[in-house]
Amino acid sequence: MGFSRKSDDLEKSNGRQEQPFAHQEEPSRCENTEYKEQHPFLMLSIILVLVCIAANFIPSGVFERTVVDGRTLIDPESFQIVDKAYIGFTDFFQSFFEGFKQASGLMAMVLFVGGAFGVIKHIGLLEASINSLAEKLQHLHFLPMTLTLILSFGTLVSLTGMYELSIVLVPLIVPLYLRFGYDVMVGTAVVLIGACAGLGAGMTNPFFTAIAQNIAELPLYSGIFFRMFVFLTLALFGLVFIYLYARKIKSDPTKSIVHDLPIKFGKVENLNSNMSPALKRAAVVFLGMFAFLIYGSINLGFSFSQMSATFIAIAIFVGLAYGVGPNRICHMFARGMSEMMIAAMVIFFARSILYVMEEAQVIDTVINYLAGLIGGVSGQAGASLILLVQTTINFLIPSGSGQAAITMPIIIPLSDIMDVNRQVAILASQLGDGMSNFIFPTNGALIAILSVAGIPYLRWLRFFGPLYLILLAASIMLVSIASMIGYGPF
Repeated sequence: MGFSRKSDDLEKSNGRQEQPFAHQEEPSRCENTEYKEQHPFLMLSIILVLVCIAANFIPSGVFERTVVDGRTLIDPESFQIVDKAYIGFTDFFQSFFEGFKQASGLMAMVLFVGGAFGVIKHIGLLEASINSLAEKLQHLHFLPMTLTLILSFGTLVSLTGMYELSIVLVPLIVPLYLRFGYDVMVGTAVVLIGACAGLGAGMTNPFFTAIAQNIAELPLYSGIFFRMFVFLTLALFGLVFIYLYARKIKSDPTKSIVHDLPIKFGKVENLNSNMSPALKRAAVVFLGMFAFLIYGSINLGFSFSQMSATFIAIAIFVGLAYGVGPNRICHMFARGMSEMMIAAMVIFFARSILYVMEEAQVIDTVINYLAGLIGGVSGQAGASLILLVQTTINFLIPSGSGQAAITMPIIIPLSDIMDVNRQVAILASQLGDGMSNFIFPTNGALIAILSVAGIPYLRWLRFFGPLYLILLAASIMLVSIASMIGYGPF
């Protein structure tokens, strides 16, 4: 089924929701499918209940915190057990509101991304761009095409730390792979595995690498060439894994992990890009503003606020460049936001889990316990343990910057005691944090991206789980190599 690029009937739809990328299913079939698949709210609610119960059995403890240059740091020697803070019945329900409040920044950005791409889709720019890309790539073998995309996405994430941008890329890439006979999982995996390799290496990630190196008193972004080697190694493992899966389902589509699920995207049928002058004007405006977004993320330290503002500007100026009026831009923007509503909502469920652990004051207790496990180990084994500990902590603190600020004051002194170079300790921590963002359901951004793709979390876990174990083993090997060669400067 092809894309629909008709936008003339926006005011005539009388509220009827059209989905240009969706297959039109019979109502009864849609209804059956809707209740057959597990809703992401259910899974996150179950995790929240389990965390509420577990939090009442873990002692409450805290580190002393100080603010240095606007950053909150902890004293690694200050941990103490405090009076137990219990999570009650009402706290469970209150956590939803608190999670919503604390996650509002990322949720807003996701909705504004949806609004901007609502305009881009409904004027036909997205379809024409994908058609043009498919036309150029149709004679290219799967491996070089996929490698190029993985390296491109991974580099973007490794430089900016903004893996949340995957939510923009999935609707662009999935239809392309559908056109070549693959499934939704392949297109989604190309984006997410590229992002996973990039975030794990963190070449210039301002949210983790920069903060951690600052705390460790290392030169900013030192050791970047070895991180580049780490990125390429992880990307190649991901490429081979995707290729083996893609080859299997190309020969037998019933082996697809998502073969029984409805497809939210239509594959590209007509390779005629048909870029009208109006679309070309809109494309120039979009590319210019998206380039500004990337520049701002890398060089200006854009927060969710600035990024959201940029996406709103993209929606307005792309629509005007195409030639549609303000009223129609508002219709398209609202429709795009509505399509991202579930993706935005799952973020606050994930944040509610963190809120419960904060209220119970158990996060510092767990961190102190995990740090104690590392204390008596030295050398390469110690560096590998740092990676595994940071992976565990990422379940508790999905924020990379928050993790670096809280754990690095503990990890760095421990690495000195274990005779592990500080640069190696930071690399191990970055790998533990970065890669696990793509497997832990407490990461709201991951669940949001999967929701956009139409892939239930358990299906993604079934696909990505084996690769994650491979990447984890590869990361331990890379950290061991870094330890052996004296990766530094210190």
